Amino acid sequence: MSYPRIVFYFDCASSFSYIGFEFMEKYRQLWDIPVDYRPFILADVMANAHNSFSPNKLPYLFTDLKRTSAITKIPFRGVPKTYPYDPRVALCTLQYLKLHYPQKLTQAMRALWQMEYVQRQAPESADNVKAALTGIVDPGIVDVATGIDEIWDQVLQNTESVKQIKGFGAPTILVYKQDSPPQMFFGSDRFEHIAMYLDKEFLPMKQLFATTKL
Repeated sequence: MSYPRIVFYFDCASSFSYIGFEFMEKYRQLWDIPVDYRPFILADVMANAHNSFSPNKLPYLFTDLKRTSAITKIPFRGVPKTYPYDPRVALCTLQYLKLHYPQKLTQAMRALWQMEYVQRQAPESADNVKAALTGIVDPGIVDVATGIDEIWDQVLQNTESVKQIKGFGAPTILVYKQDSPPQMFFGSDRFEHIAMYLDKEFLPMKQLFATTKL
């Protein structure tokens, strides 16, 4: 097992998983570190942690996302009309790709999030997920993924793993380094903390996103 390494737990229905993913991909390249992306069910983890949103918080979060988008140029236009939504089809599809077509995983993750936060369509139905992944994978993979019970079981196992480490939101990031217990970090804005823990370079977001293309 290589060190250091990062496990990045995400939910398709999490806007900050989307933003955190784009930051993670930048730092994965900058730090030359392996990242293991694992889909999980955010709603279950939040319920388990008794973590609920204040009605005053959601509008602020979306404003915060638009500000981050303006600085980084990560595309973000808002949320779908159906929000939150059931992410089961998308999560199963990504878990299947992770196992069988890992080279397609990050491209598929980005495509689903851009359908959600740029086109503002929820990737909830099989048809929408297929549309989002057009040109990336065979659309029939969506039907295969959602028809295998073991794939959903693996998503549930990922969810239980987040509960076991006392996670409460998304993204939940687990960082491993040699001769140290894994450390949990939460959110899309904790990369300075992770950089300090791993003794790696940290860049302000504007500089980070000016270095390479998404």
